[in-house]
Amino acid sequence: MIKTSGSINYRNLNAKEIKTLEQQNCNSIDGWESIFVVENFIPDHIKSTTFSGTNYIGILNHKISNHHIHDYSGIYNAHIHNCTIGNNSYIKNIGCSISNYKVEDNCILINIDSIQVNQESFFGNGEVINPINEAGGRDIYMYNELSVHTAYIMAFYGYKPELQKQLKELVSDYATSIKSSKGTIGTNSVIKNSGSIINVNFGSHCIIEGITKLVDGTVNSNQEAPSYVGFNVSASKFIFSTSSTVNDGAHLQHCFVGQGCEISNHFTAENSVFFSNSQCLQGEACAIFAGPYTVTHHKSSLLIAGYYSFFNAGSGTNQSNHMYKLGPVHQGIIERGSKTGSDSYILWPGKIGTFTMVLGRHYGNPDTSELPFSYLIEDNGKSVLMPAQNLFSVGTTRDVEKWPQRDKRKGSTFYDQVISEALNPFTINKIIQAIEVLKKLQDKASAQAKHVLYKNTQITLGSLNRGLKIYEQALIKYIGDELVNLFEEKSYSDHINNNKYTIESINQWIDLGGLICKESDILSFESKVISEEISISNLNSFFKKLFDNYAKDKKEHIFQVLKGYFDIEINSCSKEQIHHFIELWMENNSKITASIKMDAKKEFNPKTMIGFGQDGDEMSMKDDFDAVRGTFEENSFIKSLNKNLENNNTIGQKILDSLNN
Repeated sequence: MIKTSGSINYRNLNAKEIKTLEQQNCNSIDGWESIFVVENFIPDHIKSTTFSGTNYIGILNHKISNHHIHDYSGIYNAHIHNCTIGNNSYIKNIGCSISNYKVEDNCILINIDSIQVNQESFFGNGEVINPINEAGGRDIYMYNELSVHTAYIMAFYGYKPELQKQLKELVSDYATSIKSSKGTIGTNSVIKNSGSIINVNFGSHCIIEGITKLVDGTVNSNQEAPSYVGFNVSASKFIFSTSSTVNDGAHLQHCFVGQGCEISNHFTAENSVFFSNSQCLQGEACAIFAGPYTVTHHKSSLLIAGYYSFFNAGSGTNQSNHMYKLGPVHQGIIERGSKTGSDSYILWPGKIGTFTMVLGRHYGNPDTSELPFSYLIEDNGKSVLMPAQNLFSVGTTRDVEKWPQRDKRKGSTFYDQVISEALNPFTINKIIQAIEVLKKLQDKASAQAKHVLYKNTQITLGSLNRGLKIYEQALIKYIGDELVNLFEEKSYSDHINNNKYTIESINQWIDLGGLICKESDILSFESKVISEEISISNLNSFFKKLFDNYAKDKKEHIFQVLKGYFDIEINSCSKEQIHHFIELWMENNSKITASIKMDAKKEFNPKTMIGFGQDGDEMSMKDDFDAVRGTFEENSFIKSLNKNLENNNTIGQKILDSLNN
């Protein structure tokens, strides 16, 4: 009897093959007629195996010499129920059974308690995650190709019910298309030395090693971007994206793990999502939205009921979302680029502005979102805000440089479109708003006042004045960088004669989970989703297009700020205006570089040498410090700063010379 499964033709076993299998201690509970094999099937490498249900078996004659296995492909000491076994796979020592799976070619399954699909399953697709607010209401419907941008819209735009309804339907339809009573183990996958696996799909080239339990989920993986799930991992109702790593005792429930993420070292999480290149080790997360590059490394840290991105949690970081009244209903937002120091605490609700350093404990529900790049510190139990103090710090500068270098995503398809620049249209608009806020506070302050109150924080007048100065430096830096690029490419006359830009009022921009985009683009997205012009298959391509258009849109924004704040119209500006601004930019660069270097130099003062030169004298301390840490002048970061300033001055002077001709 010839039977087709997929695109492959199978036949019944012949009498000789059945005899060989029986001699090798094999049996088929539902009769040998329920076993189908390919034309060139060889039974020699199936031993001590029980079959039940209907099974399809490929060619098993390949010699295996990898993953510490030296044997022939085949099935040894296993129970196979309702499965398709691909060519040259290796299955050995299955404690209970492999039930209802398609095992594709060249897989290795060894020393496993059980692998089963025990009901029709969505494999994690369509599962609801409740991040940000532990009490619910910010539902994210996860699916295999979920991007941080779609998740952000699902979580935060509850005030757009038609959009939410349509997104939910898109994911529901997708999950239905995935629904199956059979699971898949993709080609060249390895599952070994593992416990129980129930209702889980596996992409190709994944490695599953030493896990405790996986239930109701998907491990996405492919040849370009393989995923790894390792020792003592326990996960239920989950999706792991390509090139992700979950390892070393991680325990996850109702979680999505994005591309390039690492969840490891006994980290525990529930009702949480983690997106591109987040690295969460040892600590705990409950109902969090971890945007790109969310990092927590400490056992003593708890992230709860919050949104984070480009974030670094110090040891002992904690928040509270429960007032013991109506339940854990409070939530917090820490905008991109922020950090918390050791033992920092924030009582939710709260909202922390972009690139803010949080030090100490804050019980007053601070909202610093209008004053980015600040320090939020504790002083005698009060929350003190230092606007712009973190703008040109060595820490911020290094963070922005290292994020692209720490991109662990592999392959050619990225779901999250990540823009890591510190100065971008979103943060620049925040800075313009911050200048307005500080000027109003300045005007309201009495002559005798030492500080002003602002949204449950205190700001000293000295900090306020410094903040205004630093914020304006950031605007000059942002505008000047683009002007230099423009006039380096084209002469002033070429620009005036051949380029006309549409200069509108300053657009509103959004940080959509790492993608900096115009508010109008998201309104367009909303319209297209509601009118069913966007299917689930091209949700991500919409955001990729916004990412591809970013440079052009950013240039328009720069010219809008140049006109709106500095009163320079790029289409009709004079040589003198450009000359003056480039000079201002060069002077500004020198001040910024000096500020960053001064901040970095704190790491080389005598206090930082404490503990060096053990058992030696004072000179030994200095010599030991230099041997371990190096000198300030030879530090690679400092040398890079100096080189960058030199290059900018050279380019700036070249443009000034051309304008003088």
